[in-house]
Amino acid sequence: MIQRALGVLRGKLANARATAPPPPKPVDQMNLIEITEYNKIPSMISRDRWWLFTWFVMLPVTIATGVNAWIVESEHLGHDPPPFIPYDHLMEQKRDYPWKDGKKSLFFHPKYNVIKGEGYIWQANEDAE
Repeated sequence: MIQRALGVLRGKLANARATAPPPPKPVDQMNLIEITEYNKIPSMISRDRWWLFTWFVMLPVTIATGVNAWIVESEHLGHDPPPFIPYDHLMEQKRDYPWKDGKKSLFFHPKYNVIKGEGYIWQANEDAE
């Protein structure tokens, strides 16, 4: 299984390093079938290059970006959000939301989102105690 995978990888690497040979005769002397057959060669090279780029460049970059985002977010979640300041331009809401009490958005999180005119729920609970 591993030998087969290595063989496929060797073939793709060899094909990706290849360059298209020059056309057998000038393009104006070739018919449509000859031109189509000649154009398949660069497309095979390009396909193998993109396959290698996807698996050996983009996949590790995507994984590294995800790990970095996870590390940064876990550091960010370690502290409380900034104090609530009721700016008018942020608190403008023409209508209530059509669910529950109408004050909380669909993706409401009690620690990170504020309620219009009230502030953070967790802050209000601490003040009440």
